[in-house]
Amino acid sequence: MATEQQWKPFSLTHVTYPSHSHIVAPTLALLSLTPPFGVCALVTATIVYKDVLAAYLLVGSVSSTAVTSIIKKLVRESRPPRYDDVKEEVDYGMPSNHSCYVWFCAVFIVLYTLRGGGGGLRIGEVDHRTAVEASSTVARVTMSSSQSRSDTCGNGNDNGNGNGYAPASTITTTTTTTQSRSDTCGNGNGNGNGYAPASTITTTTTTTSRIISANTWHNLHASFAVIPSLLIAIGCSYSRIYLGYHTMPQVFVGSIVGCALGCIWYGLLETTDAVRNSLISMDATLRELERGRMQLRLAGLDDCNGRKND
Repeated sequence: MATEQQWKPFSLTHVTYPSHSHIVAPTLALLSLTPPFGVCALVTATIVYKDVLAAYLLVGSVSSTAVTSIIKKLVRESRPPRYDDVKEEVDYGMPSNHSCYVWFCAVFIVLYTLRGGGGGLRIGEVDHRTAVEASSTVARVTMSSSQSRSDTCGNGNDNGNGNGYAPASTITTTTTTTQSRSDTCGNGNGNGNGYAPASTITTTTTTTSRIISANTWHNLHASFAVIPSLLIAIGCSYSRIYLGYHTMPQVFVGSIVGCALGCIWYGLLETTDAVRNSLISMDATLRELERGRMQLRLAGLDDCNGRKND
């Protein structure tokens, strides 16, 4: 007589929760599935958007899970007993893989966001600090140009009509600044003293508002990245205790290991030239390949349209 086949759940995505709770327990069960959801998101970003930073985070997060799996086999501490345990199967729980994964990703995202992306490393996007510094430079140039106008446009002509002109010694600046002076130093008083009109003040005010907007947008962007990452990490860690898959020490140790590995992985990105240069080179190669693919696609569409017209 054939032996009855035994079935077992796939533990990575198999989660059970108490049926008496209709909101808290299902929500914590979903948070407990953060690692597989996170892996799917990173794989999608890597393949679809050609995001090498997502690939870097994916490799690090999976590696951190492998490290905790090795530690589990060395420590050999059992999970807390649950109703759905398989008697023949021994599963260790120290440290928690889920806690390690979520805190690895959370720490990496927080450091990357708050420290400006690998010490100024930006792949495929614009560093907000570059934009703010550029706006600040424009503001300083505008204000310096206004001050220069008040200094160099003080002498009027002999007719006393108040038209101030810069002496020959000052006409050594760029065309943009000279044009700005000619636009703003048109009329002076009877002594020939020229003053910048309200348009210069408006330009400076507009530039300042752009700086404020850039800083505000950066703070909002950082908040949307940092706060949800930390909340998800906390929720996933607590869910493993609430659902009975781990004890508090197992979750705590997993979180510590994840934070430590996340700091190390980010440190490699920020301080190691080989890692940074590899990511930049990979990103440039992928973008070049994608550009060539789009050109071939557009050429194919043009051929199809040409045949239709014929």
